[in-house]
Amino acid sequence: MVDITRRGVLTGAWRSAVPDIRPPWGGNENHFIENCTRCNACLTHCETSILISGPGGYPAVDFQQGECTFCYACAAACPEPIFFPQTSQPWDLSISIDQTCLAYKSIECRRCEDSCEPQAISFRPSLVGIYQPKIDLQGCTGCGACVAGCPVSAITLEHDKCTIAGKYVV
Repeated sequence: MVDITRRGVLTGAWRSAVPDIRPPWGGNENHFIENCTRCNACLTHCETSILISGPGGYPAVDFQQGECTFCYACAAACPEPIFFPQTSQPWDLSISIDQTCLAYKSIECRRCEDSCEPQAISFRPSLVGIYQPKIDLQGCTGCGACVAGCPVSAITLEHDKCTIAGKYVV
């Protein structure tokens, strides 16, 4: 969501076209913003404390704090009918590893692989001798454990580029 408030314009936040990551099962950005009352009940019930008060006071996920365990406590604590059933997909996140990754700089590191419980990140031999990360996008749950574990912050989780706010984006 683009922040076009006075504060957003003055701080440059309006330039950001990437929406914040909302709690799992929160639906798309428009649905969440329209229904959230910013009561912060989800923040206080998050068992891993990854929910923070984001721009405008709306809950956002900060994977630098840790990972999502998909406990559903945030959704269960919410007094509003925002969250979808736990049986549905929690969110539409895609993982990416940028060029600051230590393995891409010929330095042995596998912290992301070690922290990835569903084993969606693995390392394969390469021509440079250091094993390189390989992502299994189908196996990634979007839990964010790899984000907090990366020593150089090379890993990001973002909304799937094809479904930002429920619309197809190229």
